[in-house]
Amino acid sequence: MSVLQKSLPVLLPLALAGALSLPAYGHEFNAGNAYGGVGLTFNTVGGGNATGFQLFGGYDLHVKINGDISTAVEVGYMDSGNFNTFGGGSFGGAEGIWAALVNSVEINRKMDAFTRIGIDLGDDDGVMVGAGMGYHFSPKSELRVEYVVRDHINGLQFNAVFHL
Repeated sequence: MSVLQKSLPVLLPLALAGALSLPAYGHEFNAGNAYGGVGLTFNTVGGGNATGFQLFGGYDLHVKINGDISTAVEVGYMDSGNFNTFGGGSFGGAEGIWAALVNSVEINRKMDAFTRIGIDLGDDDGVMVGAGMGYHFSPKSELRVEYVVRDHINGLQFNAVFHL
């Protein structure tokens, strides 16, 4: 059974609960708040490194904390790639589904800084935290650079984000 198949019983109720909680924030679902992305990840774990990828989707809740911190929820899939050791050997990688709460603050019209906290439900089960910056090329496209720490794997990520 794949990681995706194992994770669906957990993720589907979480996604449904999140969608049903939108009215509690005074919001109805708005497709314009949705976005998707794809990224390249440079990962390290105990003496090895790997290049992997991720796919994700998110929804901007348009909830402002203190009037200037935006909140979004994201779910995604990460594949770390196979790790090569610094001595020339290699070992397998990790993959899995993740979910996170993302808070961001605008620095200027084109840039924002953000943090994330979430959970990884794959080969690297556990809490994940991260921080990064985003540059908005237009209202619909953004490039993010982020550092994410999981239970075992740390990764520098470059993500392209496309807003609907």
